[in-house]
Amino acid sequence: MKMKHIPCGAAVLLIALFTATALRAGDILERTISVHFDKTPLKEALAEVSRQGGFQWTYNAGILDEGRRITHVADGATVREVLLDMLGDAYTFKQNGDYLILKKRKKPVRQMGGYISDRKTGRRMANVTVYDRQSLRSVVTDKNGYYEIPVTEGSEIVVSRLAYRDTLLRVNRQTPRLVKLELYTDSLPKSATPSFRETMDRMAVRMEQFWVGSSQKLSTLNVRDSLHRYVQVSLLPGIGTNQRLSGSVTNDWSLNILAGYSRSNRVFEIAGLGNINRENVTGFQSAGLFNIVGGNVTGFQTAGLFNNQGGNLTGLQSAGIYNYTGGAVKGVQFGGVLNIAAQGRGAVQAAGVLNLVPKGEVSVQLSGVFNHAHTASAFQAAGVVNSADSLQGCQVSGVVNRAGYVRGAQIGLINFAREIHGVQIGLINYSRHGGYMVLEAGTNDVLPANAAFKSGVPALYTILSAGTNPEGASDRRLWAYGIGLGTRVAVSNWFGLSFDLLHRHLSEGAHADFVQEWQQLAMMPDIKLGKHLSIAGGPSINMLVTDPDRASASGIRDRIVARDLLDSSNNADGWLSAWWGWNAALRVRF
Repeated sequence: MKMKHIPCGAAVLLIALFTATALRAGDILERTISVHFDKTPLKEALAEVSRQGGFQWTYNAGILDEGRRITHVADGATVREVLLDMLGDAYTFKQNGDYLILKKRKKPVRQMGGYISDRKTGRRMANVTVYDRQSLRSVVTDKNGYYEIPVTEGSEIVVSRLAYRDTLLRVNRQTPRLVKLELYTDSLPKSATPSFRETMDRMAVRMEQFWVGSSQKLSTLNVRDSLHRYVQVSLLPGIGTNQRLSGSVTNDWSLNILAGYSRSNRVFEIAGLGNINRENVTGFQSAGLFNIVGGNVTGFQTAGLFNNQGGNLTGLQSAGIYNYTGGAVKGVQFGGVLNIAAQGRGAVQAAGVLNLVPKGEVSVQLSGVFNHAHTASAFQAAGVVNSADSLQGCQVSGVVNRAGYVRGAQIGLINFAREIHGVQIGLINYSRHGGYMVLEAGTNDVLPANAAFKSGVPALYTILSAGTNPEGASDRRLWAYGIGLGTRVAVSNWFGLSFDLLHRHLSEGAHADFVQEWQQLAMMPDIKLGKHLSIAGGPSINMLVTDPDRASASGIRDRIVARDLLDSSNNADGWLSAWWGWNAALRVRF
């Protein structure tokens, strides 16, 4: 198929027609016109406006006094400006294609409108918040920078946008219907990184995505004014007595049927679902699901699911799942699962699973699984793990305690420290500085082959012990295992004296499931042979407790007790024996 050739002149004409059509499309009220009316009848004036604006009128002639004379001069003004000056607040305009529909308001309302532009560039500015400090009514400028807001005499109208200076207008009888304003950029120096408050403002807007409408989020960012109301009631953010400026209002008393949104709250706030506060809360705050506070909380805060707070806590937080505080905590956090405090100062945390204080100091942490603190100054208790960079107090856990510097006590199955000034009580204890860890191979008057592991600190260490008599038939072989505590006194750099108290369970052949217990207190002087090696040996006092109903009890006693120190007349059934013994060992200290 052949393409028809379009002459150059025709192409230019088509382009001009399309361009003219595109220019005429869009918002009729924003088209610019120039008029000069001098006692011109209203009907003729409206016709001239429509001719220059390139649109058609549609209205009921009965709503106008078409013979009224108009005197008005405008050069390069918008259709909106000319019509508002000619007709006032009694009429409204609505565009439908190339038609402009004119209607009369049912109830006259005093309006103030106009355009907001940048002082430096002259460009009209969209998304500027315009609000009345008295009534809390607010609007946001449209894409053309136009606003319109109901006012009364005495209204204080504030024009606000982020990074620009606020402008305040007080409405009186002489205030014109149309007010054009130019905003100056904020001349205050800006830091390379946003301040905490600016960061929290933006964080709050993101966290409130579900709850807060877009125009209200713009107002939150734009409005820096501190508005105040003693009492407010809301259904949802923006649906309440604070209207769409709720994110910029500080309240004393708040009742939020579902969820509420405000700058701050001073005395009491309660919500069926959640409370959202951009800055600070003092007094009492309660919600069925959540509380989100960008600043500080001073008082009592409780929620069914979580509390999330950007600033400091002074008081008490309680939540069914977790509490998060981005600043310092001087108070108590109760969480069903998790508590996190970026900094602690005399804080108390109790959680079902986890407590965290990565900076600062915490006094008490109680959790079912894990605690971590930068500095723990009083007490940490966890079902599984306690961790602290510095501990001045006590750690108690079901499995592991870990700390850098310790001045106090660690009590758990396994205890680790970088430096210890105190005690460690557990099966395995280790400290790089100030600790005591020894592996010992030895013999005694009962079992010729013994091994022991000692760990803790010299003042108090734990002993894990095992020994056997390898000679004889397997069903007659005597063996034992046990646990104990000991202490060592350094008499000089090369000589020391240790006292070990041990409890062992004795068996002959198979493991004995009945009472056959050996208690021993041993005193062992030791001599250092090198940095890590020493030999020790000394006397012991021993006691054997056996089940008198067991026939084997007397046989065991005869094998290990050379001379019973107890009066046989007072021990006729043979259940208790005592004797003197000895120990010798080779020790390797780590």
